[in-house]
Amino acid sequence: MRFFIPENLDIDQLTHENPPCFKKYKFKRDMALYIINLINALPLFNKDLMFEGFVPLNSKLLQDKIANYKEYLNYLEHELKIIECDNQYIPGFKSKGYRLTEQYRTEIKSQSVVDFTFGRKLKFERNKRAASVAHLEYLTKWFNPKLEIDLDFVNAFLREEYQLKRYNQALWDYDRNRKKFKEPMMQFNHAKISAEKIDRQDYYLLHDENVYRFHSNLTNMRSIIRNAVTYDGQKLISIDIKNSQPYLSTILLSRSFWIEQKFGAKNEESLSISFDEPQRVTNKGFNDFKRLNYESERGFDERLNISQIKIHENDSYIMLGDIDKSLMNSEFSNYINLVVNGGLYEFLEEEFKINLGEVFSNRKDVKAAVFQVLFTDNRFFGQDEARPKKLFQELFPYVYEVFKQIKSKDKSLLPRLLQSIESYLMIDVIAKRISIEYPEAPIYTIHDSIATTEEYVDIVQQIMSEELSKAIGHPPKLAREEWSKRNMIKYLSGLKESSKIAV
Repeated sequence: MRFFIPENLDIDQLTHENPPCFKKYKFKRDMALYIINLINALPLFNKDLMFEGFVPLNSKLLQDKIANYKEYLNYLEHELKIIECDNQYIPGFKSKGYRLTEQYRTEIKSQSVVDFTFGRKLKFERNKRAASVAHLEYLTKWFNPKLEIDLDFVNAFLREEYQLKRYNQALWDYDRNRKKFKEPMMQFNHAKISAEKIDRQDYYLLHDENVYRFHSNLTNMRSIIRNAVTYDGQKLISIDIKNSQPYLSTILLSRSFWIEQKFGAKNEESLSISFDEPQRVTNKGFNDFKRLNYESERGFDERLNISQIKIHENDSYIMLGDIDKSLMNSEFSNYINLVVNGGLYEFLEEEFKINLGEVFSNRKDVKAAVFQVLFTDNRFFGQDEARPKKLFQELFPYVYEVFKQIKSKDKSLLPRLLQSIESYLMIDVIAKRISIEYPEAPIYTIHDSIATTEEYVDIVQQIMSEELSKAIGHPPKLAREEWSKRNMIKYLSGLKESSKIAV
């Protein structure tokens, strides 16, 4: 187990020059390094933090590892001047954020944990993660020594990218919704950590309890860095669902559905979601009752069931029932056709340009605008920045109304719902089927995509298409992307061209 700390940090010398004076517990260097490591490593698991600058440190997370964590924070901030705080704390909502002081915002280095007792505490946390994926052996078994990364190539790539971006903010990654940039050094260190962890076979595997996504070193890695990853010396090819969130959203428009708050065996609150599938049987002349009996006798599973989607205690009871049949009009069909044919982003990009004067430089910015439309709070509608959201309502008023109803009590419900559907289909249906029918096929799920070797790519794509068509009711648009270091070289060439540096 290793910590990632600033390259220029010599904790032993600093503590020698400024001895800690703790009241009850003896100072331990590994506990101080753990806190510094969190500031560097947490953005690996929450990429949004790279736009924020300050990394929130949850008091419970710290308390579980370090009883007197407040003394360590105070010592690191006020005595050693290694970290600084934003002093913004909102009970139950936001923890205080910390970042390294300017002197220590450098390239990171890794350092082993030496304190045996503290190392056991950290190992206990790793064992908890391992328990969460014990039932996913058909996914976790591929995180083995055959999964490799060209670490030297990655490090050379990162240094060149950083030098290009360092003094040219026009090249920095920008979030249009937040109106913030990713700081190049933080991006550099994020990628370096993720690459080194794979090289050391230090695998982070977790099945989260919120939307049941499978998180791994690959899901946490920048997509451009994945191009340096191979399996057993073979290149990997990912198969992505194009427009995945809008595509999955069509199930909410094309079938009756309901969401019920239930209590499980331990009285824990959860969501149970079911989707009617009338297309399964095409025999005309059966009424609903006969159709259900017919399917039951034939062994059809007429519902796609997703259970145990956890919610917070303050979430409200929601009952949507059947979508009004009068809403199943041309507007729903137009929206669904645009999504299924892979044209929604292009359509909205043109509408934003014509009606709002919004011009997007790349597809990522268009995607961000669409996510604003789908996932922001209903109350955001009244703000000036919500012009894309207002235009979407004008173009698809009934579609907007369905999404608005789902988010009426909690803005996070729609994205959680869609991500839970995605997780269920990609992990429990598609990946599981591949593992049964083709047990020798390496498979790596990355949320809405699956990567495999060239030998199995046709098979994996076929199974994805079949299962998604069956569950959603419409065939998906799937796109392949070969992981190759050539993509990294091409990316750097584009940066050089953009910065007017000769290749």
